[in-house]
Amino acid sequence: MRRKYRSQAAIVMDMLEAVAANPGIAPTRLGQEVNVPYSRLVEYLRLLREKGLIYEGEKGGLHLTEEGFRYLTEMRRFRRIFSSLGLML
Repeated sequence: MRRKYRSQAAIVMDMLEAVAANPGIAPTRLGQEVNVPYSRLVEYLRLLREKGLIYEGEKGGLHLTEEGFRYLTEMRRFRRIFSSLGLML
């Protein structure tokens, strides 16, 4: 069975969506939710932390920052625009 390709932007959006829907989600659970191998997940998490889009709570779970929510809102808007043109994000 052939796997569908997802762009890095789509993976990041999936990750932000999952964290928004599950505040305090554990990193390993997030990897399962978005179907990303742990080695790649670590790199994406590093990037999202560096950009100030997510943070780790006191108990170790992941949460979106205000900037993360704004970024996700814009990505959703772009997804709608791309979809109306018949393109995928």
